[in-house]
Amino acid sequence: MTEERRSALSDDDINRIADAVASKTKEAFHIEEEVHYNQHKRLDKLLDAYDTATTMFVRGFLALVIAGSLVLAGIGFVKGGK
Repeated sequence: MTEERRSALSDDDINRIADAVASKTKEAFHIEEEVHYNQHKRLDKLLDAYDTATTMFVRGFLALVIAGSLVLAGIGFVKGGK
């Protein structure tokens, strides 16, 4: 059984292959600078909305905890006073 041996790639071959892959990759994934900038602006707005919603949720939860504590204290005061 004989095996075919491939010759090693030369540095020129490696560079040509790397350049071709880089060119195809750049073509496939290229995003225009203005589009990319506008996407970041939209993402910033989305993150700001998320931060606002998180803050409102935490404040609402704390308000419910405080209100519940006051109600329980009031019930305890009324029931304990008799």
